[in-house]
Amino acid sequence: AAEPAVDGSFTILSYNVGGLPAIISSSSPAEYTHQISPKLNKYDIVNVQEDFGYNDELTSAIQFPYKTDFSGNVPFGDGLMTFSKFPLCVSTRVAWKDTHGFITDGADQMIPKGFLYSSIEIKPGYFIDIYNLHTDADTDEGSLAARRSNMAQLAEYINNRSAGKAVIVFGDTNSRYTREGDNFDETVLIPCNLKDAWIQNVMGGVAPVKGDSLMVDQLGQKGEVVDKIWFRSGRNIDINAATFELLQTEFTDANGNQLSDHYPITSRIDYKLKDTFLTTDTFGGSGGQGFSFLDKVSENKLPLSITIASGDRIDKVGFTYETGPVFAGGNGGKEETYIFKEGEYITSMTVCKATKNFTSSNRVSYIKIVTNFGTEITAGREYNNDATVFNAPEGYAITGFIGSAEDEIDRLGCIYQKL
Repeated sequence: AAEPAVDGSFTILSYNVGGLPAIISSSSPAEYTHQISPKLNKYDIVNVQEDFGYNDELTSAIQFPYKTDFSGNVPFGDGLMTFSKFPLCVSTRVAWKDTHGFITDGADQMIPKGFLYSSIEIKPGYFIDIYNLHTDADTDEGSLAARRSNMAQLAEYINNRSAGKAVIVFGDTNSRYTREGDNFDETVLIPCNLKDAWIQNVMGGVAPVKGDSLMVDQLGQKGEVVDKIWFRSGRNIDINAATFELLQTEFTDANGNQLSDHYPITSRIDYKLKDTFLTTDTFGGSGGQGFSFLDKVSENKLPLSITIASGDRIDKVGFTYETGPVFAGGNGGKEETYIFKEGEYITSMTVCKATKNFTSSNRVSYIKIVTNFGTEITAGREYNNDATVFNAPEGYAITGFIGSAEDEIDRLGCIYQKL
């Protein structure tokens, strides 16, 4: 029989729910938010923005087994939530470095706007990185400059944390292709190799030119909204946004009124799994910057060596591939390199975590690696039995790392490569 074109599909929805406290909201959240809640259940992964004052109402009827924590009302929260029917493994909130406007110009400095990163396991060993975002609002020069900075910050994060991985970015970009001062296409889409679901499915692959806005009321699906869906495939999973729809009648009350001041947007994502690489969840603390070796591991070729620098904790980890060395972490600790013998590879890795001091989050304190030849390599210190063991499945070897790090390793997981 012919191989199926896709292994599965799921639906995503992005919706700015207009949940600012009623006194400053441009929507009617007190009346509408509880009506939004049950309508979200139809979708598999939902990103909402502006979830501030009415989180209890928004979550009152949801049936998602996984969701991110509520970040709080104005002025403490970022308004971002992700709901998922798939296991949600890591979530990290990142505030924008640049914002503009406290009361006027979008009032962006009243809340810690930013983006919400989540790693979602679609099938065992197959993860997609999900980004929910809400960028700086308004079109004055200060807001445009802040939003351009937001986009550059997002792109840098994707290129580090999601290297080699499948990615879907969906949220409120406050940006338009038609607006001269916005730069997301050249700043995010091109360097991160992302496609736009609206451009692909509605606009025939051609982005609109700078100039007048394409208003939804006149053009229906061809109208441009600031809410976007961007996507790309990864080394071990091909994804495609097969549809794009701007929902004009689904999220309305009995009288046909929209339940927010944004339309929701949705897409069906088709995926095809490739068994050359599998990845794991990560283990450790909440600090550090995300990294991934998935774009560097060599298909069909095992690493030449592994390097670990350690003292009281693990400072640095790395592999040397035929294409060269790849490292994550800092410059401290005693560095040791183990060169693999011909045909030797790692079959399991034990990772322990411990706090550096009373105020820090956990970091990776100890690693034990075992090869198929029975060689054991240990580094760091075993403070406790707060540990996890990554065992490569039959027919696979551990050949790369994913996780987060700065001057030390904060979190660590594995890339399994098919032998």
